[in-house]
Amino acid sequence: MSGKSEAVVGFIANLLPLYDDEQHEGLRCARSLIDGTLVLPVDESDSDDEQGWVRVRWQGDPAREQQTRGDMLASVALERYVRLHGAGYDEEAIAGELWYMARHFHFKTGCHVYLPQLREPPGRLHAAGRIALEMGQGLLVNFFSKLTGLG
Repeated sequence: MSGKSEAVVGFIANLLPLYDDEQHEGLRCARSLIDGTLVLPVDESDSDDEQGWVRVRWQGDPAREQQTRGDMLASVALERYVRLHGAGYDEEAIAGELWYMARHFHFKTGCHVYLPQLREPPGRLHAAGRIALEMGQGLLVNFFSKLTGLG
């Protein structure tokens, strides 16, 4: 089996330390390191339009299994992953990283995450201007501190 479902599961399995790669029933799966939930690929080879569906065994329990769209599960996983790795960064930086990871997810799987309010981050020129402005503010504070004898 190969396709979108397997690509989605493989992507999620690489979101360490939230998920880890595991072999289960001869399939590459993603195991949640938080609660033991197991994400397995679904064979969509008979479908003309692969959606990237996955099987989810909540807390790893086969009796609590459901199928869901992998892009929806990945949306939640990516947001948690970026926030974990971006601890201490501002919301703009986190949004920028989330936008990048959403594009990377699409590149790897062919699926789109569901983040309807996420906007493309400003270009490099805008970021460079913001950094220069921030640096300029620091220079002004130093300049005025020296003028007033406080620095």
